[in-house]
Amino acid sequence: MRTIKTRTLLFVASLMILFASSCAAQKTAGADEVLLTIEGAEKSELTREEFMSLEQCTYEISRTNSKGKTTTGTYKGIRWETLAEAVGAPKDAKSVTVIATDGFSQGYGLDVLNAEKSMFAIQKDGEPITEEAENGQIWFCADESFTANFWTKFITKIVIE
Repeated sequence: MRTIKTRTLLFVASLMILFASSCAAQKTAGADEVLLTIEGAEKSELTREEFMSLEQCTYEISRTNSKGKTTTGTYKGIRWETLAEAVGAPKDAKSVTVIATDGFSQGYGLDVLNAEKSMFAIQKDGEPITEEAENGQIWFCADESFTANFWTKFITKIVIE
């Protein structure tokens, strides 16, 4: 009887360890994970490690939604100029279209991209934008001079035009 209990306990413990390591593996993003795909530039992909190696900036940004609610957060990421240089965007690029996980897309002119606090953020308030593998890991946060309608969440692709 004691042998059966011991085997059962060992089996259950083994399952728990396998489950825990499986969950940890799913949640931890690898440095070589492709963060963004790019069209219209020299590079066609940007990994998490490449994104994080670029010059980072941090801004406190407030945004007001269409219902008049204002929220503020501290965002960390990279500016358009930094991203453009890193991926080899054409110097004469006039706009960028970002595409989110759900297919939503939004175009931005240089006025929005180059505004003082506009950025491609990977963190909000010191935490990752998301740890859900099925979502894009980047948000485009527009400067406070633009409404929340200029923000795009969960970006996976950037098209440079």
